[in-house]
Amino acid sequence: MQQPPQDQNNGYSGYQPPAQDEQWVQRPLPNQGASGYQMPGQVPPPAQLYSEPPQAPAYYYPPQQQENPQTPQPRQQGAQAAPQIAYAPPSTGLPRARKRQNRGVYIVLILAVLAFAGFAVFRMLSPGQVSYGYVRSGSMSARYTGDAVIVRSETVYAEDSVSQIDFVAEEGETVTRGNIIATIYKAGFNAKEWTTLQNYRNQIKEYHKVLIAGASSDTQLLTLMTNVRARALEVQQLVHGAQGNFSRQETLLSQAMQDQQIYMKQKYPDDQKLGRLYDDENGQLQRISTWTKQYAAAADGLVSFYTDGFEKGLNMLTYADFSPAQVRNMYNGQAPSPGEAASRSMTDIYRMVRKEPWAVLMLCNERDWTPVDGRSYKLLIESFDNIEVEATVDSFTRSGGELLVRLMVNNTDALPNVLYMRSCQVQLGESVNTLLVPSRAIFIQNGRKGVVMATEGGEYWTGVEVVSDDGTSAYVIPDNAGVLYDGVPVRLF
Repeated sequence: MQQPPQDQNNGYSGYQPPAQDEQWVQRPLPNQGASGYQMPGQVPPPAQLYSEPPQAPAYYYPPQQQENPQTPQPRQQGAQAAPQIAYAPPSTGLPRARKRQNRGVYIVLILAVLAFAGFAVFRMLSPGQVSYGYVRSGSMSARYTGDAVIVRSETVYAEDSVSQIDFVAEEGETVTRGNIIATIYKAGFNAKEWTTLQNYRNQIKEYHKVLIAGASSDTQLLTLMTNVRARALEVQQLVHGAQGNFSRQETLLSQAMQDQQIYMKQKYPDDQKLGRLYDDENGQLQRISTWTKQYAAAADGLVSFYTDGFEKGLNMLTYADFSPAQVRNMYNGQAPSPGEAASRSMTDIYRMVRKEPWAVLMLCNERDWTPVDGRSYKLLIESFDNIEVEATVDSFTRSGGELLVRLMVNNTDALPNVLYMRSCQVQLGESVNTLLVPSRAIFIQNGRKGVVMATEGGEYWTGVEVVSDDGTSAYVIPDNAGVLYDGVPVRLF
């Protein structure tokens, strides 16, 4: 019996009928179909593992019809290909590993954002590219504190060789020009002169009683006498503690007595005794006048008989000449030099505080602050009763680690509250309605600061006052109200 040709790939392409003593049983292999066979009682060889499913051969040998078994014949049309074997890995029971998320998408997005930002910055900074910002409404408020020295428009009147002062005006009284302030008595005046004068007046008084007793029907004389008694009673009440101006009451009593004397002289012109007593009184008054001097108010203002030694060196004529270090010394109690040597025998009579603008020299604690000349602030002067006034920056000086701000106050109604103040603590408050623009929008033209605003008709420069600038945003006040407002585009430089 002719043997079928063997396949070059290990095996037979056909099959051989079983011999008489062998029993072949055709069984399909697992996952293989009917093309595989198995001998009874034999274990099939293990399946080969393929990375890819095995492909059917392009050529095969038809059984029992091949003359040249070595020449492969093409597959006949219509012939069925051997079924392919697909490999499925066995299940292990372990969880399958998750696929890693693709990070490339996120990296691409980040690079795109950075590229866009770089392009925007390049457009803003590159020459020839114009960028704009916008005006916004803003309100700026700030508060500054510090030590301060009060400066008033005041003058001290002094006299040499004074032995006695009679004050006519009251302490802190508001006087007008020409009012008698005080009477002083020079050195050499003796109190005995007053005793002599009083003796002459007592004699006149007793003799008046004699004459009045003989003229009881004279109503005018009785009225003058009643007026003298009333004034004398008022002086007596002041001596016992009543409220009032003793010097003024003395003046009124003297005037009433003088009116009575004038009337008596006119009524009894030929009375020699009365005439002699009047002559003695006038002579003594003239003698006393050689040692006396009256001071009258030279201007309208407030009168005070208390001085602190600062008035002659520190006033509205000199306040702008002091450095921060000198103001610090004054705050600590050191009086400035009066400018001229004062005699030790000079005595301060009174000081006149005129109702004029006054000043505050402020040593600011916020030393990095840059004040704006001419800007107004709310000034709070700390005391037992806090005083708040409007103050304007006159000038400022920065030296020796100190910031000195000179403030002007036009409120003269507050002068009585600061009449006795020199060193104090102050607070300077500011609340201003402003506009907010980018700092890069500030453009200097002809030495003036301003912004270039963009309109439909073109770009126009307008002046502004820069209140504050932190390098990013600037608070400004337009020179011309209504030109700038919220939302107007401005050019950046």
